[in-house]
Amino acid sequence: MMNIEMLLWIMCALSALTVVEGQRFTIDVESGTEHCFSILIPARKAYGITGTFEELDDAVKANRVTPLKVEIYNPEKKAVFTSKRTLSAGSFDVRTDASSNGGRYKICIKNGMEDRPKDNQQRQVGLSLRIKSDLFDQMRQYSQRNAANVNKDETPEEKQQREWKEQAEIEKLERTQTIAALSEKLSTKIDALTDHMTYLKVRYDVHEHLSGVTFGRIVWWNVVQILALIFVSLGQIFAIRKAVDKKRYL
Repeated sequence: MMNIEMLLWIMCALSALTVVEGQRFTIDVESGTEHCFSILIPARKAYGITGTFEELDDAVKANRVTPLKVEIYNPEKKAVFTSKRTLSAGSFDVRTDASSNGGRYKICIKNGMEDRPKDNQQRQVGLSLRIKSDLFDQMRQYSQRNAANVNKDETPEEKQQREWKEQAEIEKLERTQTIAALSEKLSTKIDALTDHMTYLKVRYDVHEHLSGVTFGRIVWWNVVQILALIFVSLGQIFAIRKAVDKKRYL
């Protein structure tokens, strides 16, 4: 079993940062092996581990149950995501808890292992990985900071004004959360579409290379045929000329 472990350190010093730069990989997974990536999530912060995966080999045919399997494990080594048995492409979205101690999450791409059939074929898999900080967690932290700044010695009039402001802030926060949820869904779909276009570009490059190699071999075969035809023609000319010269001498 082969393990290739890549550690992705998440630098989140800026609390306003909502998206960490994503990474895309193209991985060749031999039959009966797995490739794993490790992600270190800081403690006391909520993040989303999102991305897509797709098998890039059109020539590799699988049965109804695909040998490809993608799993994500939490720091307790418990699987929190497992790809479906009938899909060789899909997306994942794993959320971490702000109350947790963080730790190392692992993403593994497996070919013909465990409960998946083994067909002894190598597979090329595209993987896109993004780490997003939880916007809603940032909103909750903002609300908690405002609640901690309450003056206990305020007058009834100040208390009433503060309650009005808090109610207005709550309504504004609810509207913001609704817009943020819609924006996140749209962003996820755009990311998935971008990944799919990237995978199509990889397929195009592979097919273009294969077409170029095939065309080059055809050209060389035609050159060999032309040279063989020239040599055969020259041989026939010399043979006919030699036969004519021999009859002339007779």
